[in-house]
Amino acid sequence: MTLLAALQGHVATFQTADRLCVGFSGGADSHALLHALVTLSRSERLPAIEAIHINHGLQVDADHWAEHCAQVAAGLKVGFTVESVQVDTQASPESQARVARYRAFEKHLGAGDVLLLAHHRDDQAETILFRLIRGAGPRGLAGMPETRALGAATLLRPLLAVTRQDIERYVVQHDLEVIDDTSNANIDIDRNFLRHEVLPLIESRWPGYRAGFTRSSAVLAQISKSPSLLHPSQVSAVGDPSLDLQTLDAAVLHDQIYHWLHGLDLQLPPHTTIAEFARQCLEADPDKQPELRHRHFVMQRWRQSIQIYPLKPSGSFCAEAVVGHSVQGDWGSLDWVQAPFGLDAGAVVSLRTPKPGEELKLRGRPRRSLNQCLQENEVPPYWRGSIPVICQGDSVVAVAGLGITQESSDKSVSCKEGLVPVWIAPKLCFVN
Repeated sequence: MTLLAALQGHVATFQTADRLCVGFSGGADSHALLHALVTLSRSERLPAIEAIHINHGLQVDADHWAEHCAQVAAGLKVGFTVESVQVDTQASPESQARVARYRAFEKHLGAGDVLLLAHHRDDQAETILFRLIRGAGPRGLAGMPETRALGAATLLRPLLAVTRQDIERYVVQHDLEVIDDTSNANIDIDRNFLRHEVLPLIESRWPGYRAGFTRSSAVLAQISKSPSLLHPSQVSAVGDPSLDLQTLDAAVLHDQIYHWLHGLDLQLPPHTTIAEFARQCLEADPDKQPELRHRHFVMQRWRQSIQIYPLKPSGSFCAEAVVGHSVQGDWGSLDWVQAPFGLDAGAVVSLRTPKPGEELKLRGRPRRSLNQCLQENEVPPYWRGSIPVICQGDSVVAVAGLGITQESSDKSVSCKEGLVPVWIAPKLCFVN
Protein backbone atom coordinates (compact mmCIF):
# COMPACT_ATOMS: atom_id res chain seq x y z
CA MET A 1 0.00 0.00 0.00
CA THR A 2 1.26 3.50 -0.80
CA LEU A 3 1.65 6.09 1.95
CA LEU A 4 -0.82 8.49 0.37
CA ALA A 5 -3.43 5.75 0.08
CA ALA A 6 -2.94 4.85 3.75
CA LEU A 7 -3.32 8.50 4.79
CA GLN A 8 -6.31 8.99 2.51
CA GLY A 9 -8.19 6.42 4.57
CA HIS A 10 -7.90 8.69 7.62
CA VAL A 11 -8.89 12.00 6.03
CA ALA A 12 -12.19 12.15 7.93
CA THR A 13 -10.31 11.83 11.23
CA PHE A 14 -7.72 14.41 10.14
CA GLN A 15 -10.40 16.93 9.24
CA THR A 16 -12.07 16.79 12.66
CA ALA A 17 -8.78 17.47 14.47
CA ASP A 18 -7.69 20.89 15.69
CA ARG A 19 -4.07 20.12 14.85
CA LEU A 20 -2.10 17.27 13.27
CA CYS A 21 1.19 16.60 15.04
CA VAL A 22 3.79 14.19 13.68
CA GLY A 23 6.30 12.48 15.92
CA PHE A 24 9.34 13.41 13.85
CA SER A 25 12.69 11.73 14.54
CA GLY A 26 14.09 12.60 11.13
CA GLY A 27 14.48 8.93 10.19
CA ALA A 28 13.04 7.42 7.01
CA ASP A 29 9.69 6.42 8.54
CA SER A 30 8.73 9.70 10.21
CA HIS A 31 10.17 11.84 7.38
CA ALA A 32 8.12 9.92 4.82
CA LEU A 33 5.00 10.28 6.98
CA LEU A 34 5.46 14.03 7.41
CA HIS A 35 6.20 14.55 3.71
CA ALA A 36 3.19 12.48 2.63
CA LEU A 37 0.90 14.31 5.06
CA VAL A 38 2.01 17.69 3.69
CA THR A 39 1.47 16.38 0.15
CA LEU A 40 -2.04 15.25 1.10
CA SER A 41 -2.80 18.70 2.55
CA ARG A 42 -2.39 20.18 -0.93
CA SER A 43 -5.42 18.26 -2.17
CA GLU A 44 -7.45 17.88 1.02
CA ARG A 45 -8.53 20.42 3.61
CA LEU A 46 -6.47 19.59 6.68
CA PRO A 47 -5.78 21.45 9.94
CA ALA A 48 -2.38 22.88 10.81
CA ILE A 49 0.50 20.39 10.73
CA GLU A 50 3.31 20.42 13.28
CA ALA A 51 6.40 18.23 13.63
CA ILE A 52 7.46 17.35 17.18
CA HIS A 53 11.04 16.18 17.64
CA ILE A 54 12.15 14.54 20.89
CA ASN A 55 15.87 14.90 21.61
CA HIS A 56 16.86 12.01 23.87
CA GLY A 57 20.50 13.10 24.00
CA LEU A 58 21.64 9.46 23.72
CA GLN A 59 23.75 9.92 20.57
CA VAL A 60 26.63 12.33 19.94
CA ASP A 61 24.78 13.67 16.90
CA ALA A 62 21.51 14.26 18.78
CA ASP A 63 21.68 18.07 18.61
CA HIS A 64 22.64 17.93 14.93
CA TRP A 65 19.61 15.73 14.26
CA ALA A 66 17.36 18.25 15.98
CA GLU A 67 18.74 21.01 13.73
CA HIS A 68 18.21 18.83 10.66
CA CYS A 69 14.59 18.19 11.65
CA ALA A 70 13.99 21.91 12.14
CA GLN A 71 15.32 22.56 8.63
CA VAL A 72 13.11 19.86 7.12
CA ALA A 73 10.04 21.25 8.87
CA ALA A 74 10.87 24.76 7.64
CA GLY A 75 11.26 23.45 4.09
CA LEU A 76 7.85 21.78 4.28
CA LYS A 77 6.37 24.94 5.83
CA VAL A 78 5.00 23.21 8.93
CA GLY A 79 5.32 24.08 12.59
CA PHE A 80 8.19 22.61 14.58
CA THR A 81 8.72 21.86 18.26
CA VAL A 82 11.76 20.25 19.85
CA GLU A 83 11.74 18.84 23.36
CA SER A 84 14.85 17.58 25.16
CA VAL A 85 14.40 14.77 27.67
CA GLN A 86 16.59 13.02 30.22
CA VAL A 87 17.02 9.25 29.89
CA ASP A 88 18.48 6.93 32.51
CA THR A 89 21.09 4.96 30.58
CA GLN A 90 21.81 2.59 33.45
CA ALA A 91 18.62 0.53 33.21
CA SER A 92 16.89 -0.37 29.91
CA PRO A 93 17.62 2.89 28.05
CA GLU A 94 15.31 1.92 25.15
CA SER A 95 12.37 1.51 27.52
CA GLN A 96 13.27 4.68 29.44
CA ALA A 97 13.54 6.63 26.18
CA ARG A 98 10.12 5.41 25.08
CA VAL A 99 8.50 6.51 28.34
CA ALA A 100 10.23 9.91 28.20
CA ARG A 101 9.16 10.32 24.58
CA TYR A 102 5.46 9.71 25.25
CA ARG A 103 5.50 11.99 28.26
CA ALA A 104 7.07 14.74 26.15
CA PHE A 105 4.49 14.24 23.41
CA GLU A 106 1.67 14.46 25.91
CA LYS A 107 3.13 17.68 27.30
CA HIS A 108 2.73 19.39 23.92
CA LEU A 109 -0.69 17.99 23.01
CA GLY A 110 -4.12 19.27 23.91
CA ALA A 111 -7.73 18.23 23.43
CA GLY A 112 -8.50 18.02 19.72
CA ASP A 113 -4.89 17.31 18.70
CA VAL A 114 -4.00 14.12 16.86
CA LEU A 115 -0.46 12.74 17.15
CA LEU A 116 0.62 10.70 14.13
CA LEU A 117 3.35 8.10 14.60
CA ALA A 118 5.07 6.32 11.71
CA HIS A 119 4.94 2.72 12.98
CA HIS A 120 4.41 0.41 9.98
CA ARG A 121 3.60 -3.22 9.23
CA ASP A 122 7.13 -4.48 9.85
CA ASP A 123 7.25 -2.65 13.21
CA GLN A 124 4.01 -4.38 14.12
CA ALA A 125 5.43 -7.81 13.24
CA GLU A 126 8.51 -7.14 15.37
CA THR A 127 6.33 -6.02 18.27
CA ILE A 128 4.10 -9.10 18.12
CA LEU A 129 7.03 -11.52 17.91
CA PHE A 130 8.87 -9.75 20.71
CA ARG A 131 5.81 -9.91 22.96
CA LEU A 132 5.22 -13.57 22.07
CA ILE A 133 8.76 -14.38 23.22
CA ARG A 134 8.08 -12.58 26.50
CA GLY A 135 4.84 -14.50 27.09
CA ALA A 136 2.23 -11.81 26.41
CA GLY A 137 -1.49 -12.53 26.48
CA PRO A 138 -4.19 -11.69 23.90
CA ARG A 139 -3.95 -7.94 24.33
CA GLY A 140 -0.16 -7.86 24.01
CA LEU A 141 -0.23 -10.15 20.97
CA ALA A 142 -2.79 -7.85 19.35
CA GLY A 143 0.18 -5.56 18.74
CA MET A 144 0.21 -1.78 18.73
CA PRO A 145 -3.29 -0.30 18.49
CA GLU A 146 -3.96 1.86 15.47
CA THR A 147 -5.47 4.53 17.69
CA ARG A 148 -5.78 5.26 21.40
CA ALA A 149 -6.03 8.18 23.78
CA LEU A 150 -2.85 10.01 24.77
CA GLY A 151 -3.71 12.37 27.58
CA ALA A 152 -6.33 14.75 26.24
CA ALA A 153 -5.25 14.07 22.65
CA THR A 154 -5.52 11.10 20.27
CA LEU A 155 -2.65 8.94 19.08
CA LEU A 156 -2.96 7.52 15.55
CA ARG A 157 -0.70 5.12 13.63
CA PRO A 158 -1.93 5.54 10.04
CA LEU A 159 0.83 3.45 8.38
CA LEU A 160 0.27 0.05 10.01
CA ALA A 161 -0.79 -1.38 6.62
CA VAL A 162 2.36 0.02 4.95
CA THR A 163 5.58 -2.03 4.79
CA ARG A 164 9.11 -0.85 5.40
CA GLN A 165 9.80 -1.48 1.71
CA ASP A 166 6.92 0.86 0.76
CA ILE A 167 8.45 3.58 2.90
CA GLU A 168 11.95 3.08 1.51
CA ARG A 169 10.52 3.31 -1.98
CA TYR A 170 8.77 6.59 -1.08
CA VAL A 171 12.00 8.03 0.37
CA VAL A 172 13.92 7.27 -2.83
CA GLN A 173 11.12 8.48 -5.08
CA HIS A 174 10.97 11.88 -3.36
CA ASP A 175 14.72 12.13 -2.68
CA LEU A 176 14.22 12.69 1.04
CA GLU A 177 17.30 13.37 3.15
CA VAL A 178 16.84 11.17 6.21
CA ILE A 179 18.80 10.60 9.41
CA ASP A 180 20.60 7.28 9.68
CA ASP A 181 20.80 6.27 13.35
CA THR A 182 23.66 3.75 13.40
CA SER A 183 22.41 2.33 16.73
CA ASN A 184 19.57 0.72 14.77
CA ALA A 185 22.14 -1.75 13.43
CA ASN A 186 23.27 -2.86 16.89
CA ILE A 187 21.98 -6.43 17.23
CA ASP A 188 22.84 -6.44 20.94
CA ILE A 189 19.49 -4.65 21.24
CA ASP A 190 16.71 -7.27 21.24
CA ARG A 191 14.43 -5.54 18.75
CA ASN A 192 17.31 -4.98 16.33
CA PHE A 193 18.26 -8.64 16.62
CA LEU A 194 14.71 -9.61 15.61
CA ARG A 195 14.74 -7.09 12.75
CA HIS A 196 18.11 -7.99 11.25
CA GLU A 197 18.58 -11.66 12.14
CA VAL A 198 15.28 -13.40 12.94
CA LEU A 199 12.64 -11.86 10.68
CA PRO A 200 14.73 -12.07 7.46
CA LEU A 201 15.13 -15.79 8.17
CA ILE A 202 11.37 -16.16 8.70
CA GLU A 203 10.70 -14.24 5.48
CA SER A 204 13.03 -16.49 3.49
CA ARG A 205 10.80 -19.43 4.39
CA TRP A 206 7.40 -17.72 4.71
CA PRO A 207 7.35 -14.52 2.58
CA GLY A 208 3.76 -13.74 3.54
CA TYR A 209 4.32 -13.89 7.28
CA ARG A 210 3.40 -10.22 7.77
CA ALA A 211 -0.14 -10.80 6.50
CA GLY A 212 -0.47 -13.78 8.80
CA PHE A 213 0.72 -11.75 11.78
CA THR A 214 -1.76 -9.01 10.88
CA ARG A 215 -4.70 -11.44 10.73
CA SER A 216 -3.76 -13.04 14.03
CA SER A 217 -3.30 -9.70 15.76
CA ALA A 218 -6.74 -8.57 14.56
CA VAL A 219 -8.34 -11.71 15.99
CA LEU A 220 -6.53 -11.31 19.30
CA ALA A 221 -7.48 -7.63 19.47
CA GLN A 222 -11.12 -8.64 19.13
CA ILE A 223 -10.75 -11.30 21.83
CA SER A 224 -9.07 -8.87 24.20
CA LYS A 225 -12.01 -6.46 23.81
CA SER A 226 -14.67 -9.08 24.52
CA PRO A 227 -16.75 -8.72 27.71
CA SER A 228 -14.75 -9.95 30.65
CA LEU A 229 -15.50 -10.91 34.21
CA LEU A 230 -16.91 -7.98 36.09
CA HIS A 231 -14.37 -6.56 38.49
CA PRO A 232 -15.20 -4.14 41.32
CA SER A 233 -12.78 -1.42 40.24
CA GLN A 234 -12.79 1.87 42.11
CA VAL A 235 -10.47 4.68 43.18
CA SER A 236 -8.43 4.87 46.37
CA ALA A 237 -8.50 7.77 48.81
CA VAL A 238 -5.61 9.44 46.97
CA GLY A 239 -6.96 8.84 43.46
CA ASP A 240 -5.16 5.64 42.45
CA PRO A 241 -7.11 2.86 40.71
CA SER A 242 -7.94 -0.02 43.04
CA LEU A 243 -9.50 -3.46 42.69
CA ASP A 244 -11.61 -4.93 45.48
CA LEU A 245 -10.73 -8.48 46.52
CA GLN A 246 -14.04 -10.34 46.44
CA THR A 247 -12.94 -13.80 45.38
CA LEU A 248 -11.17 -16.77 46.93
CA ASP A 249 -10.24 -18.24 43.57
CA ALA A 250 -6.76 -17.37 42.24
CA ALA A 251 -7.74 -18.13 38.63
CA VAL A 252 -10.71 -15.76 38.82
CA LEU A 253 -8.57 -13.05 40.42
CA HIS A 254 -5.93 -13.56 37.70
CA ASP A 255 -8.56 -12.86 35.03
CA GLN A 256 -9.89 -9.85 36.93
CA ILE A 257 -6.40 -8.33 37.25
CA TYR A 258 -5.65 -9.03 33.58
CA HIS A 259 -8.77 -7.30 32.32
CA TRP A 260 -8.43 -4.52 34.89
CA LEU A 261 -4.95 -3.65 33.58
CA HIS A 262 -6.28 -3.96 30.05
CA GLY A 263 -9.01 -1.43 30.84
CA LEU A 264 -6.40 0.92 32.29
CA ASP A 265 -4.43 0.65 29.01
CA LEU A 266 -1.27 -0.45 30.81
CA GLN A 267 1.38 -2.79 29.46
CA LEU A 268 0.63 -6.24 30.82
CA PRO A 269 3.02 -8.42 32.80
CA PRO A 270 3.38 -12.06 31.65
CA HIS A 271 0.43 -14.34 32.49
CA THR A 272 2.55 -16.38 34.90
CA THR A 273 3.60 -13.24 36.79
CA ILE A 274 -0.01 -12.10 37.23
CA ALA A 275 -1.00 -15.62 38.33
CA GLU A 276 1.68 -15.69 41.04
CA PHE A 277 0.71 -12.23 42.27
CA ALA A 278 -2.97 -13.29 42.41
CA ARG A 279 -2.00 -16.36 44.47
CA GLN A 280 0.02 -14.23 46.91
CA CYS A 281 -2.82 -11.72 47.30
CA LEU A 282 -5.16 -14.51 48.39
CA GLU A 283 -2.73 -16.56 50.50
CA ALA A 284 -0.40 -14.03 52.18
CA ASP A 285 -0.95 -13.12 55.85
CA PRO A 286 -3.19 -10.08 56.45
CA ASP A 287 -0.24 -7.95 57.63
CA LYS A 288 1.72 -8.61 54.44
CA GLN A 289 1.59 -6.44 51.30
CA PRO A 290 2.39 -8.60 48.26
CA GLU A 291 3.37 -6.52 45.26
CA LEU A 292 4.10 -6.85 41.56
CA ARG A 293 6.41 -4.39 39.81
CA HIS A 294 6.27 -4.17 36.05
CA ARG A 295 7.94 -1.55 33.90
CA HIS A 296 6.39 1.75 35.06
CA PHE A 297 3.86 0.73 37.70
CA VAL A 298 3.52 -1.36 40.82
CA MET A 299 0.51 -3.28 42.14
CA GLN A 300 0.23 -3.88 45.88
CA ARG A 301 -2.34 -5.59 48.06
CA TRP A 302 -3.48 -3.36 50.87
CA ARG A 303 -6.34 -4.18 53.17
CA GLN A 304 -9.01 -5.88 51.02
CA SER A 305 -8.02 -4.36 47.71
CA ILE A 306 -5.25 -4.25 45.14
CA GLN A 307 -3.85 -0.76 44.59
CA ILE A 308 -1.91 0.29 41.51
CA TYR A 309 0.64 3.12 41.51
CA PRO A 310 3.23 4.67 39.21
CA LEU A 311 6.77 3.74 40.20
CA LYS A 312 7.95 6.59 42.39
CA PRO A 313 11.54 7.77 42.73
CA SER A 314 13.24 6.73 45.95
CA GLY A 315 14.73 9.17 48.42
CA SER A 316 13.58 12.27 50.22
CA PHE A 317 12.72 15.67 48.81
CA CYS A 318 12.94 19.22 50.09
CA ALA A 319 11.59 22.33 48.37
CA GLU A 320 10.54 25.89 49.09
CA ALA A 321 6.98 26.98 48.40
CA VAL A 322 4.71 29.99 48.65
CA VAL A 323 1.29 29.42 50.20
CA GLY A 324 -1.29 29.62 47.41
CA HIS A 325 1.17 28.69 44.64
CA SER A 326 1.17 25.20 43.11
CA VAL A 327 4.37 23.14 43.35
CA GLN A 328 5.29 20.04 41.34
CA GLY A 329 7.96 17.38 41.66
CA ASP A 330 8.65 13.69 41.14
CA TRP A 331 6.72 13.13 44.38
CA GLY A 332 3.52 14.59 42.87
CA SER A 333 2.06 18.07 43.09
CA LEU A 334 0.85 20.38 45.84
CA ASP A 335 -2.09 22.75 45.55
CA TRP A 336 -4.09 24.86 48.01
CA VAL A 337 -7.77 25.15 48.93
CA GLN A 338 -9.70 27.59 51.10
CA ALA A 339 -10.53 26.45 54.64
CA PRO A 340 -12.00 27.96 57.84
CA PHE A 341 -8.53 27.73 59.42
CA GLY A 342 -5.45 27.75 57.22
CA LEU A 343 -2.22 29.44 56.27
CA ASP A 344 -1.74 33.00 55.05
CA ALA A 345 -1.57 33.32 51.27
CA GLY A 346 1.88 34.47 50.19
CA ALA A 347 3.71 33.08 53.21
CA VAL A 348 7.00 31.31 52.41
CA VAL A 349 7.18 27.74 53.70
CA SER A 350 9.29 24.65 53.04
CA LEU A 351 8.23 21.16 51.97
CA ARG A 352 9.87 17.91 53.01
CA THR A 353 9.21 14.20 53.31
CA PRO A 354 7.89 12.75 56.58
CA LYS A 355 10.50 11.65 59.12
CA PRO A 356 10.47 8.10 60.54
CA GLY A 357 8.47 7.99 63.76
CA GLU A 358 7.45 11.64 63.44
CA GLU A 359 4.67 12.81 65.75
CA LEU A 360 2.49 15.90 65.52
CA LYS A 361 -0.70 17.43 66.80
CA LEU A 362 -3.19 18.43 64.13
CA ARG A 363 -5.51 21.27 65.02
CA GLY A 364 -8.32 20.04 67.27
CA ARG A 365 -6.93 16.49 67.50
CA PRO A 366 -4.71 14.62 69.98
CA ARG A 367 -0.99 14.25 69.41
CA ARG A 368 -0.09 11.06 67.52
CA SER A 369 2.29 9.66 64.94
CA LEU A 370 2.06 11.05 61.43
CA ASN A 371 1.90 7.52 60.07
CA GLN A 372 -1.18 6.84 62.20
CA CYS A 373 -2.82 10.04 60.96
CA LEU A 374 -2.17 9.03 57.34
CA GLN A 375 -3.49 5.54 58.02
CA GLU A 376 -6.71 6.96 59.49
CA ASN A 377 -7.12 9.03 56.32
CA GLU A 378 -6.75 5.81 54.24
CA VAL A 379 -3.50 6.87 52.61
CA PRO A 380 -1.90 3.63 51.30
CA PRO A 381 1.51 2.74 52.82
CA TYR A 382 3.10 3.13 49.39
CA TRP A 383 2.50 6.89 49.42
CA ARG A 384 3.09 7.76 53.08
CA GLY A 385 6.71 8.67 52.47
CA SER A 386 5.71 11.06 49.66
CA ILE A 387 3.14 13.22 51.46
CA PRO A 388 4.58 16.77 51.72
CA VAL A 389 5.07 18.05 55.26
CA ILE A 390 4.86 21.86 55.32
CA CYS A 391 7.20 23.66 57.70
CA GLN A 392 8.12 27.14 58.79
CA GLY A 393 11.60 26.99 60.20
CA ASP A 394 11.77 23.83 62.30
CA SER A 395 8.05 23.78 63.07
CA VAL A 396 5.52 21.68 61.16
CA VAL A 397 2.61 23.96 60.28
CA ALA A 398 0.58 21.63 58.04
CA VAL A 399 0.51 18.25 56.31
CA ALA A 400 -0.90 17.97 52.81
CA GLY A 401 -4.33 16.37 52.91
CA LEU A 402 -4.54 16.41 56.72
CA GLY A 403 -4.73 20.11 57.57
CA ILE A 404 -2.82 22.54 59.79
CA THR A 405 -1.13 21.70 63.08
CA GLN A 406 -1.84 23.11 66.50
CA GLU A 407 1.70 24.55 66.48
CA SER A 408 0.82 26.67 63.47
CA SER A 409 -1.66 28.60 65.60
CA ASP A 410 1.34 30.27 67.25
CA LYS A 411 2.88 31.16 63.88
CA SER A 412 2.11 34.16 61.75
CA VAL A 413 1.34 31.89 58.81
CA SER A 414 -1.87 30.68 60.48
CA CYS A 415 -5.13 32.58 60.10
CA LYS A 416 -8.88 32.20 59.82
CA GLU A 417 -10.20 31.70 56.28
CA GLY A 418 -6.76 30.65 55.15
CA LEU A 419 -5.38 28.02 52.77
CA VAL A 420 -4.61 24.36 53.44
CA PRO A 421 -2.40 22.16 51.25
CA VAL A 422 -3.72 19.33 49.09
CA TRP A 423 -1.42 16.65 47.65
CA ILE A 424 -1.99 15.02 44.26
CA ALA A 425 -0.15 11.76 43.60
CA PRO A 426 1.90 11.27 40.41
CA LYS A 427 -0.22 9.72 37.69
CA LEU A 428 0.21 6.38 36.02
CA CYS A 429 2.22 6.30 32.81
CA PHE A 430 0.43 4.82 29.79
CA VAL A 431 2.73 3.57 27.06
CA ASN A 432 2.03 1.40 24.04
